[in-house]
Amino acid sequence: MKVLFVDSGGPGFNTRYSYDVYTTLVKEFNCLTREVSPQNLSPELLTSFRPDILLVMHGSFTPCHLVRMAKSLGATTILWIIEDPYEIDLHRGEMVNSYDYIFTNERLAVGQYSRPNVYYLPWCCNPAVHRSFTVLENYQSDICFVGMGFRNRVRILNAIAPQIQNLNVKLIGDWQSWGEDLLPSLKRFVLPTINDFREVQKYYNGAKINLNIHRDPVDPPTGNSLGIGASSPNDRTFALAGCSSFQLVDRNRSGIWEYFTDGVEIVGFSDPMDLGQKINFYLGNPQLRKNMGKAAQRKAYSANTFKHRLAEIFRIINKSVYRNHNNSIYSSNKMSKSGQVFSFSTTNNNNNTSREYRTRQ
Repeated sequence: MKVLFVDSGGPGFNTRYSYDVYTTLVKEFNCLTREVSPQNLSPELLTSFRPDILLVMHGSFTPCHLVRMAKSLGATTILWIIEDPYEIDLHRGEMVNSYDYIFTNERLAVGQYSRPNVYYLPWCCNPAVHRSFTVLENYQSDICFVGMGFRNRVRILNAIAPQIQNLNVKLIGDWQSWGEDLLPSLKRFVLPTINDFREVQKYYNGAKINLNIHRDPVDPPTGNSLGIGASSPNDRTFALAGCSSFQLVDRNRSGIWEYFTDGVEIVGFSDPMDLGQKINFYLGNPQLRKNMGKAAQRKAYSANTFKHRLAEIFRIINKSVYRNHNNSIYSSNKMSKSGQVFSFSTTNNNNNTSREYRTRQ
């Protein structure tokens, strides 16, 4: 079984999860996997590699005519959307209609696509990346938040500024470009955006309390003109859990509690006053934080990893794949005796070559 995985083609956020998908396919599934950027996807590659499955993540930069070509060559085409509902305007129409199957990170977006074979696929973690370990002092903090300084987040932090301004706080990301300013007492805590996901995990592991404040689905306006809401947990929820890191999360996403138990694995807060009270309480209870972090990690690893999500994709499409290709896909922790071949594209977008590596048990 051959899988051609098309990554997002963009830096930062999307690159992290392209890595997770690709490495999970290589390590956990018995299939020949090749990764390519949208810029390097070509008719020649489709014709020569002849994938059984074309798996595209994000999809905004992947040419739709090449998706349709892959389908004409016999591939089952899959789009994994990771920016719903924020960019849902970009997904409607030709983009989603070019694929056999659509998987979206937002449950409320499923009904927005007027076509069959659309499924909700929640975020998850990668145990090879999202794990617990000891970090140096410069990564440690009382309170940490990694993400963009959107206005709803700024308002919450400004509201609790008197309570946290004398603590060791780290706010990592762009906190200047979104139309509302942090109070002066908090600006000194801002650190530059980090695109290296391995560095991010160090800050997660070094924080006594990680804040998880979900993005507002319509503010800032980036592609959700109909104001579609959001109920599903973000990627940070699962990444922090994978790191065994204690988190305080806003209650604006009801879907979180389908995966974690409030007060057992993670803790929800209702408003800034509630957040402030819980910061005080949990800073004074390190063993409770540690126990909850471990419980969250167990829950994440047991049912909410990239292996689980990819297996769900393959389960859903299995009948179609079997019918088209007389084969099935199954997960395995072992490689074949001859080893498993995998390849990845070079980082130079002007170079369509790829490198192949063979691994053995």
